[in-house]
Amino acid sequence: WEGVAKNIVGAAQGQIHGKKDILNNFCIAVPSNEGRCTQCHAGYGWADATFDFEDTENIDCLVCHDQTATYAKAPPSAGMPVGTVDLQAVARSVANNEGKPTIENCIDCHAKAGGDIALSLANTTREYDVHMGTDGADFECVACHQVDRDVDGNLLSHGIGGMPYHSVDEGVMRDCADCHGTAANIHAGSTVENIVNFHDTLACQVCHVPMIARETSTKTEWYWNTAGEVRDPIPPDANDPTRPSFDRKKGDFVWEFNVRPSLRFFNGTWEKMIINVNDTYAVGEGTRENPVVLGAPVGDHTDPEAMIYPFKKMIGNQPADVVNRRILVPHLFGTAGGPNPFWGNWDWDLALLDAAAITGQPYQAGDFGFVETEMYLAVNHEVAPAEMAYGYDNGCTDCHFADQIEWTALGWTGDPADGGVRP
Repeated sequence: WEGVAKNIVGAAQGQIHGKKDILNNFCIAVPSNEGRCTQCHAGYGWADATFDFEDTENIDCLVCHDQTATYAKAPPSAGMPVGTVDLQAVARSVANNEGKPTIENCIDCHAKAGGDIALSLANTTREYDVHMGTDGADFECVACHQVDRDVDGNLLSHGIGGMPYHSVDEGVMRDCADCHGTAANIHAGSTVENIVNFHDTLACQVCHVPMIARETSTKTEWYWNTAGEVRDPIPPDANDPTRPSFDRKKGDFVWEFNVRPSLRFFNGTWEKMIINVNDTYAVGEGTRENPVVLGAPVGDHTDPEAMIYPFKKMIGNQPADVVNRRILVPHLFGTAGGPNPFWGNWDWDLALLDAAAITGQPYQAGDFGFVETEMYLAVNHEVAPAEMAYGYDNGCTDCHFADQIEWTALGWTGDPADGGVRP
């Protein structure tokens, strides 16, 4: 959950950072909450700052390599397995089947991270993802997210290829062209040939992931300011009646189906808000009209390294020191991070003081409030069949002439097909 931050710009670049100290507007931050957060860490027993990362016995090999689909971590146990798991059977399954990670291994954690992965993708159809669908390519995640091997197949690194902020030299991340060739070649002679040739800064995902959450709803808004309230009954979400719209521990939510991603230029690097590095915000930020941006892709139309990619935009509010304008870490879970977890005492001020003692964030009692925030998450999954891609049936109007794109975020004054210009 940390490494040399090669893909984060600013003061953090080249330093050791990662999930361990990056702020977000989902569960906010790891410090003081390790015992709950680390149920998704590939390790055993990371409950507080005393965890020994050098002890190889703390590595949880089984969470990634189990072939029985029975292995599970207990939520409040800092990554320890559920007591009913037959560890002998799990270990034998790894030895007998070489333990190549399956989609079930990966998705159990990654589907709960707020992005473009849902648990349903472990057993879906090509309608919802042509790569993972059982009637499509039926890929496991490691078909694209690979380890690094030499020409003889010997393992060079245990790192899994992806799009991380750190450890970018570990693993191999296959991209669209590795299998499909160039966009110009694959679309030659098709109904979208002219569109593709004219839009050479569009990443494949823009058209081929037209929507996310087509099968399972995704959380798009999260408001911490109502956490702690007691409500009975809890109404279901307006868009998805199977989801609650509120949780006393976490506040109000909004769930949505068929979410059209936000488009942004992206050169492969990120702006990220990191505890005690750049965790303050400017005067005038923190409102719905001008939210604090916790994480965003870097790039614009003048950047030769940038292309337009789709992102999930997550909005909400969360605790902050509104006197000194600093996004704060709350202590939410357990007593390892202090005596006053919010999920026990329901007192924001005490929970923030607990966490400050762990993180070193300067905070004076009573200086908290809630500020509006937003962040962006990369969208690369839920690749739709070709006939559902943008441009296939409707041509230009899938994006133009219908007020469907945030053109100003891409550098235009408005829709360029309808008179918009770049200042």
